Amino acid sequence: MTESLALVLCPSPTERAMFVAAFDALGYDTLTAETPEGAIALFEQRHPDLVAIANGEDLPSLLQELQRRRRHEVEFFVATRTQEDALRALEAGASEVTTGPLHPALLRHWLQRLHSERLLQRNFRGLQQLCATASRIAGILGWGWRPDEDRFQWPEGAETWWHGEPPQRRGELLARVHDEDRFRVETAFEHLRLIRRQTEVEFRLQEEPVRFVRLVAEPCAESEDLILGVLMDVTQARRFEAALAHLSHYDELTGIPNRKHFLRAASELLPQATLDRPQLLLYLDVAGLAGINDAYGDRAGDTVLRTLAQRLAHWSTRYGGLACRMGGDEFAALITPGSESHEAEALEELLDALEQPLPLLDREDRSEELRPRVTIGGVWIPAAGTELEALIRLAQRQQRQAFASGRRFSLTAEPSTDDAPTVQLETALHRALARQEFFLLYQPQLELETRKIIGAEALLRWRHPQRGVLPPIQFIPLLEETGLIVEAGRWIIDEASARLAAWNDAGIPLRLAVNLSPRQILDDGLVDHIADCLQRHRLLPQRLEFEITETLAIRDPERARALIAAIRSLGCPVALDDFGVGYASLEYMLQFPFDAIKLDMSFVHRLVEAPVDRAIVRGVVTMADALGKRVIAEGVETAQQADYLHAMGVDEIQGWYVGKPMAPAALTERLHEDAHGPQ
Repeated sequence: MTESLALVLCPSPTERAMFVAAFDALGYDTLTAETPEGAIALFEQRHPDLVAIANGEDLPSLLQELQRRRRHEVEFFVATRTQEDALRALEAGASEVTTGPLHPALLRHWLQRLHSERLLQRNFRGLQQLCATASRIAGILGWGWRPDEDRFQWPEGAETWWHGEPPQRRGELLARVHDEDRFRVETAFEHLRLIRRQTEVEFRLQEEPVRFVRLVAEPCAESEDLILGVLMDVTQARRFEAALAHLSHYDELTGIPNRKHFLRAASELLPQATLDRPQLLLYLDVAGLAGINDAYGDRAGDTVLRTLAQRLAHWSTRYGGLACRMGGDEFAALITPGSESHEAEALEELLDALEQPLPLLDREDRSEELRPRVTIGGVWIPAAGTELEALIRLAQRQQRQAFASGRRFSLTAEPSTDDAPTVQLETALHRALARQEFFLLYQPQLELETRKIIGAEALLRWRHPQRGVLPPIQFIPLLEETGLIVEAGRWIIDEASARLAAWNDAGIPLRLAVNLSPRQILDDGLVDHIADCLQRHRLLPQRLEFEITETLAIRDPERARALIAAIRSLGCPVALDDFGVGYASLEYMLQFPFDAIKLDMSFVHRLVEAPVDRAIVRGVVTMADALGKRVIAEGVETAQQADYLHAMGVDEIQGWYVGKPMAPAALTERLHEDAHGPQ
């Protein structure tokens, strides 16, 4: 057995030659095979150190067979055509996986990195010496970190990798990380410090040009107060992948996805929309772009489009969605809002961001500014339909209606705009409270350990005099837009408190959760109103819980923190709703004094089929346990999902498996008939 023997399984002569050339450059003797049977035979005879596979036939079985026959540590590099094959290969023990067409330069980089990692694993002669060698030949830098002292240990030659003096403390390292990535890196170090498990994160360094770095670290087995890890420069690989993606799926001018990419991605997302978890398709138009081009030139118009595109893309990612340029001065976005009652606030936030003034830096008068004007049309999915092209046309019509009526945006959940217009619905809303047309339904929450219903969430509904009972997506955005949500929110708290008192007086000690709107954060009398309800209804404050979404915290963190503290000072618990939807979930779990975490239903729906989502749920539960917080899973629909969540340590569940939103009498009867909850 040689120390540098490689085996290549690849049916394509061209790609096989590419692998051989790459291994030759690394000093490997190379064996080649065209079939899995031939590869197994050569593997059994020669026992190579590194195996490269570019064959999509039954990858898991082949990898398992090779693993079974190996006599020493072997690295497996797999090139696949699809993400599904890549995931199966990783689960079967592949060391490195890539997808898509092979490129000689990138292939050499991957194999060189894998080769270097093998050397580190098999020929460890001391942290400083070998990490310095890896740094020189493959852009890999080893390091140690002692959390108690907050001190890094770097090998000789680390200055070359860092292009200067290496950071000595965690804060110094974070200062060199790109602003948009810093939170994820900080979270990774907290994960290492608190949970002490292997972690991995990729981020950018604030250098010119920007460098992409992959960090892998885990606690040292021999020393409890030492973390060991490596930093890998993956800049070239990421730039190559980005260039390939942009060739066919991204708009050349703005850099965001084009219509082709949007249609494909949106078609994959649409089946996930449900009435409980709706999606919102938006169509945006920039007014006056032709006039900007005429007055200031095409370059100014291009600047406007690029800036608006980036603002839209940034906003859409915060709501778990995607955005694109449809063509000309028109854009589209598809989002999954984090709560059924905060869409109008989110759209106001988007329009405020898009319409921020743009300075004309190429003009002699640099104080001159452009202020873009944008109108938005939106449709709810699946209420308005599920056929993508028809939904886009409907959103376009809504946009034109908004523009014609002087409104900033117009939303619909109707398949056709021929029904009662939004303005009539808005007028009816002003009378709904006075006419007592609002009512609450209650969705039960089950404690998994005891299988008992121990709580419920209050959900608002509207019994329209002509249109019957309307789902929240048809009127809550209008409540937000008009500001009526503040008055309605106070009514909800009072009504829920009265119902909770009735249950408690009847010997049913439930905990009741009430949602708070971002608009309610501006209500200076909110906390006093809650205190008054607690006193009038003689409630134990710990049984009235308030749910707050990330949107509220993101818009005004200081005011949100003060509101949460004030509510908790009354004795009422506060839960973080829709955890996992926004871009800063973990940050707010760590920094805000929440009592409970409500795991978003998107993780639950994919739980059984997706190992990645199971890993995320386990990580959330572990972190929540460490911080002393309850974990509630939303959207549980099957017994299998409930069993998975119970095994992972989730405390409570909510969803149709436990019960649909129901009237107070129905929930009371359910509690009497099924005292122990579903089994």
